[in-house]
Amino acid sequence: MRAIGIVSGGLDSLLATRLVVKLGFDVLALHFNVGFEPHRDSSHRGTEVASAPKSILQMGAKCESVDIRKEFAEVLAQPKHGYGANLNPCIDCKILMLSRAKKKMEELSAAFVFSGEVLGQRPMSQRMQAMQLIAKESGLEDCLVRPLCGGLLPPTAPEKAGIIRQDQLERIQGRSRTAQMALAEKLGVFDYPTPTGGCLLTDPSFSARAANLLERRPDRVLRIDDPLLLQVGRHVILPQGGKAVIGRKEEENNVIESFNPLGPILEAKDVPGPSTLVEGSPTPKDLDAAARLTAR
Repeated sequence: MRAIGIVSGGLDSLLATRLVVKLGFDVLALHFNVGFEPHRDSSHRGTEVASAPKSILQMGAKCESVDIRKEFAEVLAQPKHGYGANLNPCIDCKILMLSRAKKKMEELSAAFVFSGEVLGQRPMSQRMQAMQLIAKESGLEDCLVRPLCGGLLPPTAPEKAGIIRQDQLERIQGRSRTAQMALAEKLGVFDYPTPTGGCLLTDPSFSARAANLLERRPDRVLRIDDPLLLQVGRHVILPQGGKAVIGRKEEENNVIESFNPLGPILEAKDVPGPSTLVEGSPTPKDLDAAARLTAR
């Protein structure tokens, strides 16, 4: 019998996958690329699709990478359920992922969809009310199983049908990772990443840059490669409203130079220095200011 998972490659999704595999299900784990994961190698332009985490394959599951950057950019522009503490539309993001997982569940006649969510771990999207809302608006209703905290939640359709039992699901809740680390040892999961915020949109400084760029974009929709540009250089608003991105090291210069169709690239003459992208068609005053900043 098949089950579809949504996974990030973090500890929670590894454990959820491991638990469902151990229950005897043939698991297909979906790893979604929304475009706002920290880039491991910023020398690339950022248009490539992120590969599925190898760690999920080690849990005994098949894994498939799903590119939803375009759809997510539209969600980010105007999230129905708003943003978290920064520019993170966590509820709408989870609904988008689970909606895609539901289609895969129906396509493969799988028994249910599961996620690595933990009750009370995230203040915006992992409260009981929010978790119920996400299940409903994704169209999954009670076909969404949360193996790490399902013992604390109302029974789902697979439990009512006897496909799984509630006592086979964990009862983890809260922000501490102690229970997850103990479960990892029990399940033999030893190679897992250090917990992080994961999405760049939870970072205050990155979110400030992204929010400014959203306001400058027509219809508030970002391009697929905008997240990479937002991660590099110093971002400066010029006197007449233009924007410059100034490299701080050679690797960042290389990234900035790859964006040259977006506007002129400035470099200091005859001496080593930064590459500066001036977006769009700058006014003479803004171009002069960007040149002075580059020289300085």
